[in-house]
Amino acid sequence: MKKYLLLIIGILALNKPGATQDQPVFQSESFEEAKPWSHLKFYNRPENFQFAIVSDRTGGHRPGVFEKAVAKLNLLMPEFVVSVGDLIEGYSKDSAEINLQWDEFNSFIGQLEPPFFYVPGNHDFSNEMMKNQWLARYGRDYYYFIYKDVLFILMNTNDGDGITFSTDQVNYVKKVLETHSNVKWTLFFMHHPIWAYEGRDGFAEMETLLGNRPYTVFAGHTHMYLHSLRNNRNYYVLGTTGGGSELRGPRFGEYDHITWVTLTDQGPKVINLGLDALYDSDISNEKTREMARSLLKSTQFDHLTLVKNNAGNQATKDLKPEDIFPGGSVKFLVRNTADQALRLKAHFFHHHTLSPSINQVDTLIAPGTNYQMDVQLTPSREVKLADLAPLELDWKLGYDTDRNDVPFFLEGSHLINLLEFPKQIEFKADPIFMGSTEVKIDNPYAGTVLRYTLDGNEPIANSPVYQGAIRLDNTAPIKVRIFDGEGNQSRSQVMEKTYTKVKPLEPKVTRSAQPGLKYQYYEGNFEVLPDFTKLKATKTGSTTSLVPESMAQRNDHYAILFEGYLEVPAEGIYTFYLHSDDGAKFFVQDQLVVDNDGSHSAQTRRG
Repeated sequence: MKKYLLLIIGILALNKPGATQDQPVFQSESFEEAKPWSHLKFYNRPENFQFAIVSDRTGGHRPGVFEKAVAKLNLLMPEFVVSVGDLIEGYSKDSAEINLQWDEFNSFIGQLEPPFFYVPGNHDFSNEMMKNQWLARYGRDYYYFIYKDVLFILMNTNDGDGITFSTDQVNYVKKVLETHSNVKWTLFFMHHPIWAYEGRDGFAEMETLLGNRPYTVFAGHTHMYLHSLRNNRNYYVLGTTGGGSELRGPRFGEYDHITWVTLTDQGPKVINLGLDALYDSDISNEKTREMARSLLKSTQFDHLTLVKNNAGNQATKDLKPEDIFPGGSVKFLVRNTADQALRLKAHFFHHHTLSPSINQVDTLIAPGTNYQMDVQLTPSREVKLADLAPLELDWKLGYDTDRNDVPFFLEGSHLINLLEFPKQIEFKADPIFMGSTEVKIDNPYAGTVLRYTLDGNEPIANSPVYQGAIRLDNTAPIKVRIFDGEGNQSRSQVMEKTYTKVKPLEPKVTRSAQPGLKYQYYEGNFEVLPDFTKLKATKTGSTTSLVPESMAQRNDHYAILFEGYLEVPAEGIYTFYLHSDDGAKFFVQDQLVVDNDGSHSAQTRRG
């Protein structure tokens, strides 16, 4: 009897907490008709969850920003936080230094209350030593987990040869996808937006395997936020959480933020929490990216100053700094390369000596057009050119937006220094030619003329006027300068370009040429390309590949000389492009064609 009673008491005690579960989540006093709320459809689905993503902390990190994000995350209380890499500055082979950097970063994560999931970026995983330290600290550089029936796949875009995935990683992800084919949603996290690297897209295989599966992709690296649609799926490239940025604003994708993700039955809902504001997930997209590029290009203002000589007649020589400024004009040029109108607001700050005829402007510049502000400059007293302070034009340029929308503009100051000689003119022809050539010259300023010479002298007010392409049959230097209709000479550089008539190189005929290139491999601490004739090669051979790593016997501090024949299908002028990470030069028959020498990151030169 006692056992029976004790058992009942035990069951009742176990069931007691369940009584509170049956109570309604929401309770209130009674209302007859009108109620002080809109509805009672609460967002309270246990299967939904929220997590946060942080983007690049490094690549020119700004101290204190990531720590600020950690403090905000603790207040926001996400269920966990995922990264997209570049957590330390890295790029060192000093293990003690890398260890210190990881200790510093992990001290920040030690202040973070929710769990943190690591993803490697190029700053975290750039050499063998850093790879080993990552694996020793974190066990894996790519992995997956499932949370509330959502598959999270965290990848390493520095795992293969360059920016890509290794075959092992691709096979691993394929197996994970096959094993977990029935999850509610799949989320990918990686550092590089690998799909944007044409010809190196190891992600394409996985996209094919994904088929109709619902998924979303998050990446970082560019320090510029961008939302795009690919395969009718959302792909996000995040901005920064402390990494180097010009911080021109969310419309330019340049801002510090935390990405906040809510997983629902319909998939992720994404919003970006600026460290001081909230921004919609589509704040910077493919359309606004082009608008931002055009706006940035439009802020590359040009100005042209024209000055009379002391007599007010046609100028035949430059005004010297010690000469009295007789007055003149400024042409301020804004180019709108966008397919939408740009709003320009500008005004001159007060100048103690010069009075501009136009003090301020507020105008709309039509798409694809130029706006030129013509301003007469009148001195209020006699003053030497050297004593004139620069004119300062305060400007604001951007797109008109709704009152409640995020502003989309840039602003700053443009200095007009009458002592300077800016470049203004662009030549439109290659500097070498065979037979004859026609040289076109671009003059962007309305109400002006170009005067030129072909004899080496500088153009003056009675030099020939450019009225169309200049035909050249022989080598000649072309010198050009801008004048106005009254013969006033501009204070711009005399632009000069020499056009050289050339003969084709004589071909070297050989019957013994074989496919591929001969190479000589050298080792040494080279800062620039050495004189190979003074060195002894460590290794020689032939190859059909221009990948230096395939011939190298060490990770760095080596040089390779390639030699071979180039088949030219037809006589003509050819342009060669040389892309290299660190130094490279390209010669044809002992003539230097492209110089891309020196210690530098990957860049392309032409010749």
